Amino acid sequence: YEEAMDDVHTRFILNLPDEELQSAPRIFFQLEQAWWFYDDFICDGAAAAAAAAASEKTGEKKKQVEEPLPRFKHVKPFSLAMFEFSPLLRPMLPSFEGMYSEFNAYKRSISTYGTILLNADATKLALCRTWKGKSWTLPGGKVNQNESGRDAAARETYEETGFDPDCERGPCAAWEPTGGDAQGRGAEGEDPPSPPWRPLRDSDKLVYTENDTKKRRTCYVCRGVPEDFLFEPVARKEISEVAWHELTSLPKHTFAVLPFLAQLRKWIKRDNRRSGTVEKSRGKSRSGSRAGTPRRESGAGGRGPKYPDDDDIVLTPFYSDDGNAPWEGGEKEKAPLLDKEDEHQDGGRGGKHPSKKKEKQQKRDGSKKKSRPSSRGSSRAGSRPRNIKASDPLVESALASPGDPDRWTEDEMFER
Repeated sequence: YEEAMDDVHTRFILNLPDEELQSAPRIFFQLEQAWWFYDDFICDGAAAAAAAAASEKTGEKKKQVEEPLPRFKHVKPFSLAMFEFSPLLRPMLPSFEGMYSEFNAYKRSISTYGTILLNADATKLALCRTWKGKSWTLPGGKVNQNESGRDAAARETYEETGFDPDCERGPCAAWEPTGGDAQGRGAEGEDPPSPPWRPLRDSDKLVYTENDTKKRRTCYVCRGVPEDFLFEPVARKEISEVAWHELTSLPKHTFAVLPFLAQLRKWIKRDNRRSGTVEKSRGKSRSGSRAGTPRRESGAGGRGPKYPDDDDIVLTPFYSDDGNAPWEGGEKEKAPLLDKEDEHQDGGRGGKHPSKKKEKQQKRDGSKKKSRPSSRGSSRAGSRPRNIKASDPLVESALASPGDPDRWTEDEMFER
């Protein structure tokens, strides 16, 4: 154990400049790097060696043995052990708690950069589950020295998922968005495939600022990531798994994702509207009309909506030359419609004289003749309606059939 701690101390603490030893955040950042190295290489190497030695003795490949070196679950206990071990840090041991609190507050306030990986139709989101934890988060992290925020987002995404939006590392290097070599060809003289996703752009970034720490979290939206891409984290012991999740049914423990959801939904709507993509969840196009329905435009003078080509539509009458509709079977023009009272008066069922009710109706009609002059110069009361002929414009417009009455009579309008 002392040999392992001495190795880590020499690599990360012994050669620190004096100015960095005066800064609590700088000391603990170095101790964080030292802790990762100790756990990932020294402890894992010692455990693998012990397991190999045990398997040689027993002949069993999978033999659980006690690890020769202690492991630390968090950076704080490891840092305390290093403060006790290092002659440079031991004098500062009484101030350990205060220095660690300062480092923790500073670390929480550092801005981070990451990505939001969406599938082609923007219905699924790729999330990372923390190492041996239950929380799901977006890929991202801090900026390295002399590194831009966009480059940090691409690098962190590759380290945590194995997916590189810049097509420079890992399996994504098979895509060549810049066109391959100087001649714009691939290594074998073939056109390199273009990536199905768009590059990270400032116009596609979403920013969220925490209220308590004022920490800025920036995520670049990357749409079009293939759903069959094999995510495989590159960084050791940071991410347990990467998986797709429906935007409408995110898993529990996604507290780091929730602040971006409202902005993300607005971004998806704008992007779908820009590209003309139809939203599957609502079955409507991004322009607001239903899928497959022609867009309505303003009519002449802006007085009402109309379809774009309705001025070119001509109504074709469906009547034959003799003026009959298809279902009339060649019959002559329809005779004027007679009401039951007329049938009774013309010798139908009953006597030859009109009923008392009819007489009262005629008297009522006679009193209304004077107060309701006809628009054609004659009263319509008691008169027979004019039958529509085949040459009438109403028939040519398919609004009436030959033989139909031209209009209601006043008797029909006031009959009870």
